[in-house]
Formats: sequence, structure tokens, C-alpha cells
Amino acid sequence: MRATASIRKRLTREQSRAATRSRLIAVGREHFLRHGIGDAVAEAIAEEAGFSRGAFYSNFEGKEDLFLAVMMAENERRHATFENIRLDRGSAADRIKRLRETYTNLIMDRDWIVLRAEFEAGALRSERMRQSFVEAYKKEVQDATASAIDLIQLPGVTFHMSAHDVVVALITFSYGMAVKQKILGTSLPQKTTRTLIESFFDLLVTAK
Repeated sequence: MRATASIRKRLTREQSRAATRSRLIAVGREHFLRHGIGDAVAEAIAEEAGFSRGAFYSNFEGKEDLFLAVMMAENERRHATFENIRLDRGSAADRIKRLRETYTNLIMDRDWIVLRAEFEAGALRSERMRQSFVEAYKKEVQDATASAIDLIQLPGVTFHMSAHDVVVALITFSYGMAVKQKILGTSLPQKTTRTLIESFFDLLVTAK
């Protein structure tokens, strides 16, 4: 009985900590979007989340550590979205079309552009952030390449470069276009940017 009660109590503490961590990540995400990493304040994030300074530092070493957790959560969410498309049982043409539209929507998401830009800027200033960025980028490419290899097996789907090269080219071009559009605003309309990204996608991947 004591062992069972102890386990229940321990699980409750673990669940409570997980909830605290999740809340800090969600609030931290909004804080970083407003202030960036440089002007972010760990204590302010804790207060906005409704926790003490101690609760923050029991979960994260500092604001950079929290930012990395935010980016990990973002990447996992995006990967899950693409996995749903990969596991879809629709026609090859429909799945590729859905993939193109979904990818373009995600890459042009305002919040993602700002967070990714912060990540890159942080990587240029901090060796720890640089190493984390490299690891995140490698995982992004690895996961996307694995999904692409599955799609190549579908009847009628053609990749005009290797799966790896398609992924790298698409990430590099589309993210660059999305950032430029965010900075230039009406000088580079969103509709034009979306058309360019989708057209580039069509040059790399076709489906009958």
C-alpha cells in the first residue's frame, strides 16, 4: 500500500512538473515572439506563466534553454503534421498536392519565421545555440528525407534530385523567400511568394 501510494505521489509530481514545463514553453514562445532572445527576461516569463522564479529554474537553466525547448516543440509539431500526410492513403497526386500546400502554409507562418530567425541569429552569437541549431537542422533534414523516400515509392511520383537534395533545396529556398517576404512586406506580396515556393516545389517533385 505504501509503495502504491508512493508511486501515485511520484507520478503526480512528475505530471505536475510536466504541466509546469509545458506552460512555461507556451508562455515563453509568446514572450520570445514579442521580445526576441536578447531582450527576453526569464523572471518575466515565469511571472506571465504564473510561476515563481524557482519554478522556472527548476525546469530550465535559463532563457536560452527555454528557447531551445520552444524550438524543439515547434519542430515536433511540424514533423507530426507532415507525418499525417505521409500516412494518408489518398492518391499520390492528392498527397503531393496536400504536402505542397501544407509545407507552404507552415513555412510562411509569421510566428515560425520570427522564431526561426531568432534561432539563426542566436546560433551566430552563441556556440551552444549554434550546436543546437546544427542538431535541429540535421534532424529536420533527416526526418524529411525519410518521409520523402517513402513518397518516392508511390506510383507516379518523381523526384528530380535525390530525396536528400530535394529536402535541402526546398528548405533553403522556401525559408529564404519567406523571410524576404516578411521583411519586404508589400514590396514582395505574400501571393507572389507563395506562388514562387509552390512553383519551386513543382520543379523538384511531380506526381501523376
